[in-house]
Amino acid sequence: MNFFLTTDLVIEVGSALKLAGFVRDAGFSRPALIYDASLESGTYFRDVMSAFKKDFPDLVVYSDSLGGEPTYAHLEEVAAFFRQCSPDGIVAIGGGSIMDLAKGSALLLANPVEALSLKGFPTGVNPPVGVITVPSILGSGAEVSYNAVFIDEAENRKLGINSRLNFPRKAIVDPQLSMTAPRQSVISSAMDSMVHCIDSFASVRHSDLSRMFSIEGFQRTFSALRQDQLDRAESRIDLALGSVCGTIALMNSGDGPVNGFAYYLGVQRNVPHGLAGAVFLKEVMNWNVEQGFDKYGVLNPMREKLSAHESSLQLLEELGELYRQLEIPSLSAFGYDSGNAADFADAASDALQGSFAGNPVPFDRAAARSVIERLL
Repeated sequence: MNFFLTTDLVIEVGSALKLAGFVRDAGFSRPALIYDASLESGTYFRDVMSAFKKDFPDLVVYSDSLGGEPTYAHLEEVAAFFRQCSPDGIVAIGGGSIMDLAKGSALLLANPVEALSLKGFPTGVNPPVGVITVPSILGSGAEVSYNAVFIDEAENRKLGINSRLNFPRKAIVDPQLSMTAPRQSVISSAMDSMVHCIDSFASVRHSDLSRMFSIEGFQRTFSALRQDQLDRAESRIDLALGSVCGTIALMNSGDGPVNGFAYYLGVQRNVPHGLAGAVFLKEVMNWNVEQGFDKYGVLNPMREKLSAHESSLQLLEELGELYRQLEIPSLSAFGYDSGNAADFADAASDALQGSFAGNPVPFDRAAARSVIERLL
């Protein structure tokens, strides 16, 4: 069994107000900051910034207003900005895209090459400057991941710069920072956690230890969403734990068709990654159960006295109720119908062989077409 945990983690309400201390403890004397510009209207974010700048009055700040998921070209722009001040560490406050920009910029600061030359799994690179992540929304797990995802506009594909050197030094998870996020963004991010947990749980590359994280992450996230009290700090802590557990499980097992479909739909229709994954999650699970995979029942908190198959079916019913509660759309909401669904399935199959290979039962072009047809 090979399992890794690298990033130091703090999960605590109010921890972002102590950011300056964490930065000093990390050994940064010339930190730079990148944050999501949409946070500027939040009172708590302004308090966090005020406390941070009190200790670092000369802090170099990049306010990112791009929105959506970053391209390699945008990463080049951000890295060029930071090169002007030569920071010895980068702090990222925002969602997954902001944290990915910080990780990508940190690597480019130590490696003066084009960002596209680092796509995939680069080797022989210099270690990046240190990164501290402070997520403002809970679900992507980018705060503890070595992956940094970017869109290659020329190929119209979502790839990334994936190196274990990218692991953040520390992640500061303060649920209070997420309280001003729009409800739909919170739900989309939480569904991203669900996808990570379920894909990693079912992956052919799972281990007993990774499944422990998959199960805990799923049950924390599922419970918080079903209770539908997302404005409570307790619910946000559950979402934070679900996000971290799901990403740790995914890093140590690999993904499956759902995460792959989400990447593909996200690029083709500019759909937020978590929502894109939610579109496919339930039907991929349903297809797997029909093919004889009954292990999903282990995720079902109500599984006592039920067979594995019965427990899996019950979990799918509960997911169906959650989908109705959260108003998760079908694929047809994004412009797909019987006229172009087969083309989508075939193109996704060609692009996602690695993700398909992680499925617990064989998943090929015919399987992709079957799942897509059910989503129309």
